Amino acid sequence: MTARPASTRPLVWTLALLCTVSYGALYYAQPLLAVATEHATGWTRVQTGLAFTAALLVSAVLAPRVGRHLDQRGGRHLLSGGALCGAAAFVILALTRDYGVFLCAWLLAGLAMTLTFYEAAFTVLGQHVAGARRTRATLTVTLVAGLASTIFVPLTTLLLDTAGLRGALFGLAGLLLAVAGLAWWKVPDREVEPASQATGPFTPDRAAWQLAASLTLARIVTVGVGLQLAPLLLASGYRPGEAAALTGLLGLSALPGRVVFVPCLRWVGPVPLTITLMGLLAAGTGLLLSGSTALKVTGIVLFGLASGALTLARSELLVRGYPSGLYGAVNGWLARPVNLAQALTPVLMGGLYLWTGGYRVSLLLLSGVGAVAAWLVSGVNGRTEARQSQGARAIQK
Repeated sequence: MTARPASTRPLVWTLALLCTVSYGALYYAQPLLAVATEHATGWTRVQTGLAFTAALLVSAVLAPRVGRHLDQRGGRHLLSGGALCGAAAFVILALTRDYGVFLCAWLLAGLAMTLTFYEAAFTVLGQHVAGARRTRATLTVTLVAGLASTIFVPLTTLLLDTAGLRGALFGLAGLLLAVAGLAWWKVPDREVEPASQATGPFTPDRAAWQLAASLTLARIVTVGVGLQLAPLLLASGYRPGEAAALTGLLGLSALPGRVVFVPCLRWVGPVPLTITLMGLLAAGTGLLLSGSTALKVTGIVLFGLASGALTLARSELLVRGYPSGLYGAVNGWLARPVNLAQALTPVLMGGLYLWTGGYRVSLLLLSGVGAVAAWLVSGVNGRTEARQSQGARAIQK
């Protein structure tokens, strides 16, 4: 049931805080925690990286099931339970020096990711907020959560420096426990309307497969470029400080990309705008191959703007193309290949680098993948228009 306007603000800010803490603790803090764990235990980067990759794979595998449960039950139990799982995982990590237990704890963290990241939050927003208010709410969540790395990288560094690895893990667990309580308090259960009850099970059609393929390819591009940008700049002769600043510009550009998405959505529409964003990913990646600093910076900015706005584009395509009773099922189904791509792309990029001895081939490949993603998403337009017409007829009835 769509909530009254006055009742949506606490939900929106709760989801924003939940996503910020979850992404910050479970995702962006991981490289720092991995290094500290290696120093404390003597484990290798392969061992800590394998555990994190396993967590991402768990998140991908469980996404469809979690989405269906969100459709049926709503977000209170699942979102708060996800943050609680993350807190429990970090407590286990703080108390163990056994690698098997360490690996199991990260598997539990993978479950927490599935229950607290954007896919789950956007499903809950779609259930309780509608129309232009939903778009603004999604923007709020992504703008706040977009600061997760900015907040949690220095915060985790401070915790490690002042309290050590165990203290840092307990501190992050405490933050996850706090947002678990907030989610239990502020996120409502699902109130199923008659129209939602009449909705049949989700069966992917050609448009859905094209959307899934497009979003998966786009994730390969964003992860691949994100992994290789700093090493590429260093290999091109930039000083470490310059490479760090330009890499930071990539993430910084994502925030204005999300802000301009909302007016552009009104002018252009979700599918043409998504095609444009995919094209900008491809163009920005290609510009990174230029020997000119100005063109490289242009490519970084274009890429950052597009990657930031694509988070919102995915949500818009979902809610405009499918009835509210299927948000979770469709989002979970889409999340599986996208999250699998996120987990496996580092391995693919590493293999290409070893094979070619450089970054040119992988960037050319990623630019082409971005262009294919733009072409694939063009097939979603008919499905989106048809679903909107069906929704209008259902409201009239």
